[in-house]
Amino acid sequence: MKEVTALAIQQAELIIRLYELRREPVMRLARTYVGGEFLPASINDVLAAMSDPEHSAYILQVFGYWDMVAAMVFHGALDESFVYACCSEMYFQFAKIKPYIAEFRARNSLPELFANLERLTEASAQGTARLQHMQSYLQVCQSAAS
Repeated sequence: MKEVTALAIQQAELIIRLYELRREPVMRLARTYVGGEFLPASINDVLAAMSDPEHSAYILQVFGYWDMVAAMVFHGALDESFVYACCSEMYFQFAKIKPYIAEFRARNSLPELFANLERLTEASAQGTARLQHMQSYLQVCQSAAS
């Protein structure tokens, strides 16, 4: 067991605050959409969702939130292993767009869109494995949906 330090307590308080933000009513709606109905099987599905103003707002809110959390890791505010332990939803949601993000960036001239999120989810062998498990699960979901 690790020693509890002032830094660990500060990080725990930040994780709790981030959790509270996820409970905000509009964010909850956005997470419900991205975590559920949003199940792209192609870049065209992503583009179609982004062309709907409400869905686009939800997608940008959720992935922008996770990109911000990832930036906090890269700037030293949160430890990567702590985020891994507390934020499995981040991996699940990023797995939904990972196959299409490079093309989406290229088509929209947004080369850095969600780059922190992508970098964090692939930063460790553990994170990469979780992302791959989530992608496999999503393939099963897509097969069941079609």
